[in-house]
Amino acid sequence: MLRQLTQAMFGATALSARVMAKSIPMPVDTALWAHETTNRKPPKWNTRNELVLAAPFALLRDFSVGADDVVPTLLFPPLAGHASCIIDKKGQSQLQLCITMGLTKLYSFDWLSATSATKDTTEADRLDFITRAVDLIAGPAGTVNIVGDCQGGWEAALWTTLHPDRVNTLIVAGAPIDTSAGNGPAKKLMPIMIPRGNMALYKAMVKAHGGIWPGVNSVMGFMAMHPATHVAEHLKVYAHVHDREYLDHFNDFYDWYLYPIDLPGKLYLWALEHLFVKNELFTGKLEVAGQTVSLRSITCPVFLLGGEEDDITPWQQVHNMRYAVGSSLVRWHLAPGGHIGLFIGRQSQAEYWTPILAQVRELSRPGVRGAGNNEPVSTATASSLPRAGTLRAARLLPRSATAGPGSPTPGRRPRSPGPRRSPAGPAATPPTRSGGRATISSATPSATSPPTPGAPAPGPRPSTPGPGPR
Repeated sequence: MLRQLTQAMFGATALSARVMAKSIPMPVDTALWAHETTNRKPPKWNTRNELVLAAPFALLRDFSVGADDVVPTLLFPPLAGHASCIIDKKGQSQLQLCITMGLTKLYSFDWLSATSATKDTTEADRLDFITRAVDLIAGPAGTVNIVGDCQGGWEAALWTTLHPDRVNTLIVAGAPIDTSAGNGPAKKLMPIMIPRGNMALYKAMVKAHGGIWPGVNSVMGFMAMHPATHVAEHLKVYAHVHDREYLDHFNDFYDWYLYPIDLPGKLYLWALEHLFVKNELFTGKLEVAGQTVSLRSITCPVFLLGGEEDDITPWQQVHNMRYAVGSSLVRWHLAPGGHIGLFIGRQSQAEYWTPILAQVRELSRPGVRGAGNNEPVSTATASSLPRAGTLRAARLLPRSATAGPGSPTPGRRPRSPGPRRSPAGPAATPPTRSGGRATISSATPSATSPPTPGAPAPGPRPSTPGPGPR
């Protein structure tokens, strides 16, 4: 790792030298470059919304349009040291895509930066706020569609286990569910940073900051994984200092990326210990507010999405959730690209999120499931759901084929090209592809051949390359 880091920094230094050499005769352009690369502003939501519920540690925003009779959809943005508005990136908005696909009753949480007053916020506090939000959105007995990204994904799954009858459909994307799976940087560093489960270092860091985990720690950790990439993106601005479209795209991304959000220290240490060190959510040993939670209690339709090149949350960590839930309809998708691109990348949105949200919309029509109706999806309904034609891996798994977490011999599963858990750990390669089309396995008759891929995500797209997911 040290050798790779050294090589990366050497490459960045060489590139910097070449750019600076060319910039010497252009002092005006150099000044413009310095202004654009250092003038950071607080990130903002781009889609019009209304604040409808507030707590000291979170807000609930209403993005609804029109009055369609459709099950409400609630988004859980990532919570890993950055602002929640990443899901509303200009031209690549997950929120706008949901609306375009017909999920017009739309809400999203906005996680607030921790303060001395909220440093002791617990997961039980957050789960209670989520329940209040769902009651407001759908009524005390109503259901919602839930979309959980990254850290928002494990929290969405956790709330669903406690309230399975309140969730119409569940999408989990890039979330650390089975944290023992994959071989990402976090797993490699675990024995060094938390030797034999000793969290003394992290507890000391939280204590040193008055009970808060500084978001800048997380941001610097992410940047350290690919330092040359961020250096190169800033240096590229030299060639585009007069291209307003390029600069707006650059600033929109880095205004978000370099604006850290602090986390409650108590919550951070709890999640680190129970989810990442002990992997209790996946193994069925997690206790919250006196209750032991089990992913097996999730019975609604589940859509899982992982990034093939995601080194923040390796795709195996969300993929393995398909073996743990009790749903009669589970679909798994593997998209190209990295972590952030999984949520708002143009290819990911056009080829993966578009057909997934179309399926959610179909399951949200009146009479299909309905408010408070958590009956299993019928064979006819499952077979009629829209499918994409270029999904790298998609599976429709029968309930009897899923295996509970922690079971070394879970029983027979349908034969498929996808990876399988074994005593030696998860497969080292992604699920294979079948002629570029979705690979479907089901205990019931499947639909006819998948249609062509969905239309591209809405919104303007910069014509020139720039930072951030594409």
